[in-house]
Amino acid sequence: MTQMLSIVFLLMFAIDATIPQDAGAQPPAAKSSAGRVRNADQWDLEYQAGPLRLFKDGESGEAFWYATYTIINRTSRDRSIAPQWDILDEEGRLFSAGEGVPRRVQRAVQTLLANPLHEDQTAVIGEIMTGEENAKSGVAIWKVGPEVRRFSILVSGLSNIKKPSEDPVTKKPISLKKTRRIDYQMACDRAALIGEVPMVPAGAEQNPRWIMR
Repeated sequence: MTQMLSIVFLLMFAIDATIPQDAGAQPPAAKSSAGRVRNADQWDLEYQAGPLRLFKDGESGEAFWYATYTIINRTSRDRSIAPQWDILDEEGRLFSAGEGVPRRVQRAVQTLLANPLHEDQTAVIGEIMTGEENAKSGVAIWKVGPEVRRFSILVSGLSNIKKPSEDPVTKKPISLKKTRRIDYQMACDRAALIGEVPMVPAGAEQNPRWIMR
């Protein structure tokens, strides 16, 4: 599994995903900015990523990442969503939000944020109505893995766009999903981190951006 994740992670950094960057449904047979024809039934939601910070649990001494976000539905109608947040590090390890996160840590982070509009990752599941006034805001929390300098947050469930592909290891057919990717790079040791983790500077590849995963 680790070998497969490492291959996937390397491919993600080596290949630019040439997919539409726009949000919302388009008219039938409308062309995206990438010049592709897009079906009217395809849609994606706007995702606004908040800062990524570190939280240390005073009871256990364990460290946790947490990041706020806002999801806005600018498509033609209400949508049902079930977003999932993962951290993929430079060693190919994958960490899902919520796994190994005690309830007391969730409460402590939400108290720290002091924003009643920030729902936890399970509360955001369900229907999201159209319009900025109906946006959903929340916080995702991950148990911190081994020390690394580069990693990405991958947010799936924001789009219904899929693409048939082939598993690079097993060669079996798989379905890639349109996923929001945000890259981060640590400039210091985690123990010395103060404030938020900086995103990788935007260069040839936009950050954040959409990828197929």
